[in-house]
Amino acid sequence: MKVVFLETVEGSGAMGEVKDVAPGYARNYLLPRGLAAPATAQVLARAERLREIEEERQRSEDERARGLVGKLESTPLVIAVRVGEQGRLYGSVTNADVAQKAGEILGEELDRRRILLPEAIRRVGVYTVGIRLSRNVQPEIAVVVVDVDAPEGAEAAAAALLASLEEEKQAQAAAAAGQLAARIVVGESEPGTEDSTEEQE
Repeated sequence: MKVVFLETVEGSGAMGEVKDVAPGYARNYLLPRGLAAPATAQVLARAERLREIEEERQRSEDERARGLVGKLESTPLVIAVRVGEQGRLYGSVTNADVAQKAGEILGEELDRRRILLPEAIRRVGVYTVGIRLSRNVQPEIAVVVVDVDAPEGAEAAAAALLASLEEEKQAQAAAAAGQLAARIVVGESEPGTEDSTEEQE
């Protein structure tokens, strides 16, 4: 069934969008709630105006979200939790915990469903987590999970974890550069650039 969305329905369509949907979905959900209307000539004429309104709303939401990205990317989220033996947490860090901490930094409440955490965090460490601030703005931020009872303090423990991660990245980059330089000196070709042609007799 072809419908015109009168409001944005997450996962289904944006305001002003004309789309084919299942008849039952339209009849039982979209139409009774006033979220969409059947795609008649009159409604299609109105759809263009709705689309313009939605694009303007989305543009302003994206601009606002880009302003928030700087706040989140400049400061890693440090979450201090109780830790047992071998760095395993008592419980776990969920998207709700990350949303609460990000909300504190942003100065506004953030819905937990905007945190793109594939599974709960159960160990101490540094994790990269995506946040959906708007449909088009989805930055990845560093989340540092540390022991609340760390002898040097949670902030110092987080700084140490971040420093060791940075050192590890630099060591990997140096090792990769060294291997490439050794190949060039020895006269080997880079992987994937070997000539596969064989001489014919």
